[in-house]
Amino acid sequence: MSKTLAAEIAERVLKVVNPQNRAVALSDLLRRHGFRAATLPEGGLPADRAALVAWLLASYSAKD
Repeated sequence: MSKTLAAEIAERVLKVVNPQNRAVALSDLLRRHGFRAATLPEGGLPADRAALVAWLLASYSAKD
């Protein structure tokens, strides 16, 4: 996943007001871009954009 795509997904997910619906929005956006469904971190999705981008990059970047 590129940094740009991670930032775009994070932006769209955080626009969802209800935090419980953010997981649904995230899974939908990931599937639209060809990624597997999200396995959420124990504390739930980060509410901070930068933290969410970092989590997306760590979770969905190509393994070297």
